[in-house]
Amino acid sequence: MAVYNGKSLKGSFGNLTFIKHGEVDIVRSKSKRVKQTKATKKSASVFGKFISPFAKFIRQSFDVLINGNADSAMVNRMNSDISTLIYQHIDVDGKFNFTPTSFDRLLDFNFNLSSSLNKSLLIKPIVNFTSGNVEIIWPEFLIAKNLRFPVKANSCVVSFRFAQYCLAKGKWNIPEVEEIEIKKSQLSTISQSFNLPIPAGSLFLLGVGITYFTGTPKIKLNNKTFNPAGICGVGFVPGNCAAAEIADWEILPLATMQ
Repeated sequence: MAVYNGKSLKGSFGNLTFIKHGEVDIVRSKSKRVKQTKATKKSASVFGKFISPFAKFIRQSFDVLINGNADSAMVNRMNSDISTLIYQHIDVDGKFNFTPTSFDRLLDFNFNLSSSLNKSLLIKPIVNFTSGNVEIIWPEFLIAKNLRFPVKANSCVVSFRFAQYCLAKGKWNIPEVEEIEIKKSQLSTISQSFNLPIPAGSLFLLGVGITYFTGTPKIKLNNKTFNPAGICGVGFVPGNCAAAEIADWEILPLATMQ
């Protein structure tokens, strides 16, 4: 009920609420409760059980590359990509049907759109999947033609973060970060390679980030608006591995995707 005191209305009438803020009379519409259908309840359950925690864990896996310098929309962008691919591969009975290309949507995902990785690193690592194994090759290349340095930078560190997720058994493995230091004065890099076993039923992600430095001692140049880092390798190996193959992996903090 709304009451008129001779100057203004106070209270509510229908879908309207009358309040006074200082000398200003304010009219607001009441918020409506939205009744959830079975479909919306199911969608909320999928988001809370799989999408949100999985996206969060992927971001945490690459914290060492992000280093607090993601763009403000990165979390929403990651949630959106994970949401799309999850709904593409979940059946009506709630089971998942992933293929080798199911997670390709994450390839070239940038953690900071204001400094996309491909604007600094003009060459990509080569990622080869074979039976039960992934090989990452960092090819030899000319520095001046394939790696851009900010004006003040005289050196950088290229960091490689590998992340493995056995989705069916709810376990993960993240080896130590591999790093390559490069000086702007160098002519070229040398070729290097890394190998990892990939058990059946596992997702593999390769993250690459560049940290630039200036001066002696080194001063880091990366910041909130400049932090080239992204996902450069993606692959899923179908099947189901034996528990012994991942016995030393950690438990994933999210529901299994079988």
